Amino acid sequence: MNLTDLLKKYLRHLVLEKNLSGQTIKSYKTDLTPLCEQTELSIDIIDSFLAERARTFNYKPSSLARHLSSLRGFLNYLEEQKLLDFSPENLFAAPRMEKYLPQCLSVDEVSRVFENISASDKFGMRDMALIELLYSAGLRISEAVSLKLEHIQLDNGWLTPVGKGNKQRLVPLAGKAKENLEMWLKEWRHEFKPKTDTVILNFHGKKLSRIGAWKIIQARTAFLERSSISPHSFRHSFATHCLAGGMDLRILQELLGHANLSTTQIYTHLDNSYLKSEHHHFHPREKLVAGKNTALQ
Repeated sequence: MNLTDLLKKYLRHLVLEKNLSGQTIKSYKTDLTPLCEQTELSIDIIDSFLAERARTFNYKPSSLARHLSSLRGFLNYLEEQKLLDFSPENLFAAPRMEKYLPQCLSVDEVSRVFENISASDKFGMRDMALIELLYSAGLRISEAVSLKLEHIQLDNGWLTPVGKGNKQRLVPLAGKAKENLEMWLKEWRHEFKPKTDTVILNFHGKKLSRIGAWKIIQARTAFLERSSISPHSFRHSFATHCLAGGMDLRILQELLGHANLSTTQIYTHLDNSYLKSEHHHFHPREKLVAGKNTALQ
């Protein structure tokens, strides 16, 4: 099969059937062109491609997540056309998948991030509102910085972000997240002298850029001393913690705005890894073993 021709058909499919934006189509083409220069597709070739992409982008979680999303969509399309000799699930199963996934913060780490942000100044409340959108609502960074005032219904406790393909969805907002967003909107946002109707603003009162959001996340998580924490890490953490709490996978799919359940299923692999690490950290018998090992050193 000619992979270059198949890529062109896939991109045309995204335009006609999925109604994706021109920028999104361009990103898919950029991500998949190196792979489609190969003469065939196999799990080993795809694995090598992902490893090379990881090195090229210095294991930056947001870039790797985008490549994985692009690849997953393309492979699912090829499978639907009966052009694959293997199932994409064979590639994205744990533990292979875990090599490429963005970092997931623990519940304790997320709590510490919020605790370390001051609620007594406009920048602290702006940054807290941003992280609430990423973690408490599970929004993509593009959705968070593009969210408009009309997309927040504080009285009813709903967000209506516009996701991929210009599709709007309902995301519940409650508890501390609702309280923090309400405080930001009613008490602090006006101090930026808004020149736009987006919820999150930059220093000049305009829409915050994705780079600006990335810098905020880097600054607010630096004390954790973990590398490569990105805005997408909070969305991953949202999904993982929801699954760990017992949320149904299809409900999570709706909250994340995934068109296909297969995209959401990557979090089941992440969830298994997360549950194991949390068990080792918190279970009293594990603590006892860890204490004995430390004493022997």
